[in-house]
Amino acid sequence: MPVLTIVRINGQVPWRCCLSREGNWIGVCDPLKITLQAETWSELVEEMGITLNSLMRELYSTNDFDRFMRDNGWTVIGPIPAHEQAEHLSFDLPFVPMVTGPYDPSRCVHQ
Repeated sequence: MPVLTIVRINGQVPWRCCLSREGNWIGVCDPLKITLQAETWSELVEEMGITLNSLMRELYSTNDFDRFMRDNGWTVIGPIPAHEQAEHLSFDLPFVPMVTGPYDPSRCVHQ
């Protein structure tokens, strides 16, 4: 298995999180139009990181990464090795999960 190159990103992704009526955690990232659901808080936070890494890998593999970074005002800290394949990269993009309180349908949808 190849060693992953960590790509650190100077940026931040906000997530609004709430507990659903059914007891699952819901995370909504309005800027990226992503909604996730998990049984536990720790699973939700883990899934946020996995989802953001997958998104960045996809953008990198389709050559949309640089434009996406500029559009969001983010930068890469340090160089990405030339011609590195997306599956060999792990993107470290900080995110901020904020619990919005008890279940409220207006808080658990995209705004």
